[in-house]
Amino acid sequence: MTTALITGAAGAIGQAIAAALGAAGMRLALADSSLAGLDAGEGITTHRLDVTDDDSCNAVVSAAAQAHGELSLLVNAAGIMVRRTALETDVATFQHVLDVNLTGAYRMAKAAHAALADSRGSIVSISSTHAFLAAKNSLAYGVSKAGLSHLTRLLALEWAADGIRVNAVAPTVVPSAMTEDVLADPAYVSRKMAAIPLGAPIATEHVAAAVAYLASSAAASTTGQILVLDGGESLA
Repeated sequence: MTTALITGAAGAIGQAIAAALGAAGMRLALADSSLAGLDAGEGITTHRLDVTDDDSCNAVVSAAAQAHGELSLLVNAAGIMVRRTALETDVATFQHVLDVNLTGAYRMAKAAHAALADSRGSIVSISSTHAFLAAKNSLAYGVSKAGLSHLTRLLALEWAADGIRVNAVAPTVVPSAMTEDVLADPAYVSRKMAAIPLGAPIATEHVAAAVAYLASSAAASTTGQILVLDGGESLA
């Protein structure tokens, strides 16, 4: 049995990932900035995590590995969104979004490296189609996800020798607290669905299934890849 450490575990995507990996028989270490919404149980531990703090990241990785005996998967699902134009975005906000979405994933990856090397495990990060599709009012978020996608490739290249696979999933808009404002706008939903050739929204369960695949032995030869879940939106 293997153990997954999931950051952002209290969010909609994090919860779906936890459910999918738990159903696959994995032990779970669920981490978020607040323990609200996280339930410990048999094979499940909960951890308060600040991804902007090195000591917190190191402590959570250590606690998870100690509690479960090993760590074989890190899922970087922690993230924030600030909807502002480039001119509206002050430098402090820009840096904070990058610190959570990009540097936070890097901190967690570095903290987990030794444990993942021991288990020949893997990392799966949650990126976004914002990484390669420019969208208004999403400057800091888009830059952070572009960085996260390339971080994925660079770590995959450097850490292959350590037996660690590193991949990411890049969904288009997914129902969550982060997107409830835009999904409440019928005009936005109409435009978004018109831009998706398959004509169907992406569900949290789709993201979770992609993570479960990338973490599985079926993806043993897959590393440095960004699995896009957008119903064909990026084809246009």
